[in-house]
Amino acid sequence: MATIQADFDGYRIWYYSGHPYEALIYVYQGPAYKGRIVFFKDSAPIPPNASFPEPSIHYPLSRFNDVINILREEKPLYLFLNLDNKIGILATTDIEPAGEEEGK
Repeated sequence: MATIQADFDGYRIWYYSGHPYEALIYVYQGPAYKGRIVFFKDSAPIPPNASFPEPSIHYPLSRFNDVINILREEKPLYLFLNLDNKIGILATTDIEPAGEEEGK
């Protein structure tokens, strides 16, 4: 199984008008570009995830807030892409403690 994993610690957001993308997030490890997360109209077909050679993970725009919450609340993070079946993942790299928000 051929895969790409890209750890990252920062991001930039573009929220478009009049473009085929609705929103685009570039992810970085320090200053180095590591991949992107692309959002398409909910009514439009979502193209398969791809690599350029960095991972390009694709979602409908309705998932934008879910992704932003992960980017804001979790770390460390990575993008993962299975090149054989084009399944893409945005994930944490560490095990998260249960109930970490309790008592705050």
